[in-house]
Amino acid sequence: MKIGIIGAGLIGRILARKFTESMHTVFLADAKGISEIQETADDIGAKAVDLDEVVMGIDVLILSIPLLRIPELAKSLKGKLEERVVVVETTNYWPHRDGLIEEIENGMVNSVWVQQQLGRTVVKAFSNIGAYSLLAEGKPKNSDGRIAIAVSGDIQKEIDVVMGLVDDAGFDPLDAGPLEESWRQQACGPAYCTDLQFGDLKKARESAVRETLTDKQKLSFSKMKNLGQEFFDTLVSGNYPDDFVDHAVDINRSINGLPSRNCKQ
Repeated sequence: MKIGIIGAGLIGRILARKFTESMHTVFLADAKGISEIQETADDIGAKAVDLDEVVMGIDVLILSIPLLRIPELAKSLKGKLEERVVVVETTNYWPHRDGLIEEIENGMVNSVWVQQQLGRTVVKAFSNIGAYSLLAEGKPKNSDGRIAIAVSGDIQKEIDVVMGLVDDAGFDPLDAGPLEESWRQQACGPAYCTDLQFGDLKKARESAVRETLTDKQKLSFSKMKNLGQEFFDTLVSGNYPDDFVDHAVDINRSINGLPSRNCKQ
């Protein structure tokens, strides 16, 4: 397939690498411009393009940008994106980064808000796994211990396309139903960045309690401060030493009452 990715940050870069390794053709664009991402694209095996070109002739468009940038992007994409293109959004709502978005604060599901901004259906995926796990923990299909990723959307054929991409990236895709229910894998619930296998992820989504998510986000942030700046610098760098462990996964498991990773599940 031909895949366009908007956003050359950590998640965008990892997905671009994963899909080029799976023999997809990847076009990578970023607001910083071609010159700023050319070296990155060359290293990944993707083609660096501008924001107008990234939508041309593609089958899937992946949006890997902060939520606060979505309205501006929606304006720039208006009238340029073919209806047949499957749009995937990967982000989460972080008020400290995105500012307070009134509709979401009043109860709208993150991805439903994104869908409204774009004026077309979207699929939510690659949003409930951390960057390190996305890069390093993928496994071939049918491997034991394969981590699962939730995929939510309102058009089944679009969900099916994205589930195939999740599989290509090295993870078991979980059909997580309609976008309205995607709050079940939002930060920092039991299905968010806890690196669960298929059956456990399904149970985790079902056990999520929407009213507790904000408090769990605060608790997660509080605990992660103890990890220190060096840990976060490494986490966001994308350059991981051989002994790196993403302790954020352990924290998210702990606050949701899930077994630690050194226990049988």
